[in-house]
Amino acid sequence: MKYLLLVVAFMATGIAQAQEPTYRIGQYYEGYIVEKDGEKVRGYIQYLSESQRYEKVLFKKEKNGKKSKYKPKDIYGYKVADTEYRACQFKSVLFKDTKFLQVAQDGCMEQLEWRKYDSDDQSWSSEIVLRVNGEAESTQRFVMSFAKHMSKMVKDNKELYNKVKNKEKGYRLLSLEAIVREYNEQCED
Repeated sequence: MKYLLLVVAFMATGIAQAQEPTYRIGQYYEGYIVEKDGEKVRGYIQYLSESQRYEKVLFKKEKNGKKSKYKPKDIYGYKVADTEYRACQFKSVLFKDTKFLQVAQDGCMEQLEWRKYDSDDQSWSSEIVLRVNGEAESTQRFVMSFAKHMSKMVKDNKELYNKVKNKEKGYRLLSLEAIVREYNEQCED
């Protein structure tokens, strides 16, 4: 019986590891950068640590080619492994920031995310940034006045604007992703 439990435990561990794609930090993977003019340049991108991938991208056109370093001000975005990042300048709680942010939802309103490490707590936290019509804002600014901030972001959809502004059920902070999805389903590019 002990051996059976041991075998089951090993199999469960193996299955869990097989389901998660493993990318090694420092290795190059197929991907692309998107230049400011929208042109995709395929090549190889170095998979960087969690904190570095929001600040820069290391790119090679050929696997053994010369390495180029780009910052968010240099290119529109990049894709490495199975994740897409876009350069974004956004209003944070206290100031403006510019980073490569991970694309969570694409559309007329982009839902972008990044994670930051808090050395005091020794933990990671996520921050969501919404961008519509070129204006981007961290949802951390929404906490005290969600209806005010979010209604401004969806103002060109009058029906959705009213639902958010009037704080209808299902149109509050905890429904942020659903609101973004609804906005994108109803928007016209």
